[in-house]
This record gives sequence, C-alpha cells and structure tokens, in this order.
Amino acid sequence: MESIGIFEAKTKLSSICERVARTGAPVLVCRRGKPLVVISPPEPVERPAQDVLAAWKAWTAGEPEEGPDFPEVWKERSTSVDHPFEDDDLAS
Repeated sequence: MESIGIFEAKTKLSSICERVARTGAPVLVCRRGKPLVVISPPEPVERPAQDVLAAWKAWTAGEPEEGPDFPEVWKERSTSVDHPFEDDDLAS
C-alpha cells in the first residue's frame, strides 16, 4: 500500500481519489510518519434491476409498493393555517 504525507494528500486529493478509483489500490495517509487514514474505493453495491414502467403503472393503479412509506408532505404544507401570506391583512 502506498503511503503519503497529509500535506501531499491535501494538495493532491482529487488526483489521489481518481487514482484510487481507477486502480482500486488504497493509499495510506500519514502525519509525521504515523498512519492516520486510508483512502480506499467503496465496496461495490449491487442494486436490483428496476422495471421503471411496471413500477409507474403499479403506482398509478394505486397498488402498494414494497419499501418505506413516504408521507405526502405537499398536503401538509398546503394548508392555509401555516401560510403567512394567505392572511386577509397581508393580502391587500
């Protein structure tokens, strides 16, 4: 594993990151000769293939979707109670 000083890492961070991403070889960053951090590529993440058209059709048909349920925030924000510019005094 390649070892570099923290000052060099600071001044050449983008090129170091590009090299690590391209080669997959991690780089050890040291401060005064003592190991500090390792810059390494992330673990590969496998994502299941999505059929976007099928998901859209299921959503428009009202079928429940697997996964987290997100609140409809726009409905909560569209009430006139919390909106300061819908007051009769401010509208005129």
